[in-house]
Amino acid sequence: MTPHFAALLPLPEPEENTLPVAESALPLGVAIDPLTGAVEPHSGRYTKKLSELREIYRDKAAFDRLLAKGDAIAYEVVEYRPPNSDVTFGTTTMYPGDIGGECYMTRGHFHVRRDMGEVYYTQSGEGLLLLESRDGESRTVEMKPGVCAYIPPDWGHRSINTGSEPLVFVWVCNPAAGHDYGDILSRGMRKIVMKTDGAPDVIDNPAHP
Repeated sequence: MTPHFAALLPLPEPEENTLPVAESALPLGVAIDPLTGAVEPHSGRYTKKLSELREIYRDKAAFDRLLAKGDAIAYEVVEYRPPNSDVTFGTTTMYPGDIGGECYMTRGHFHVRRDMGEVYYTQSGEGLLLLESRDGESRTVEMKPGVCAYIPPDWGHRSINTGSEPLVFVWVCNPAAGHDYGDILSRGMRKIVMKTDGAPDVIDNPAHP
């Protein structure tokens, strides 16, 4: 599908790098805080604010009402990426909330390298990992402490915070996998997660073409 390749987005430039130059390519213990998602040392970090995510939510009026109250941070990513390595890892910390009943979520992406997968290991909080194959099959994996979710190659994936506390998870992948956000941004995913009587409910996305 040609249009989505035009929307391939590079990772944001890291805000800082705490890796010691002399040690960054050597064996090293990396400390990860399971409650805050802090990673030390780390090679980069970025945040996504609410204002950057308007296009992924269905209820634009509810989104605009919430944004008018302040441009809060929706999620943060911290990474450890040693040079010349086939492994990178880090944390994503997602804050709780919903927009018109639709739970806070990440943008969602496929990998540019269609032969590379990923793992998500939940540290704290609760959520759902929503996955979708290229041929339209949808699956979910519960995200709770102690669960390590395997994401097969060529499955799009989106993390969703279904709880009332921050959702913190560790991710591990090959840095060559890349991120293709365009396909999901252009058409959404086949399923969405809504809060019904305070509980998450996975339903068909009525806006999906």
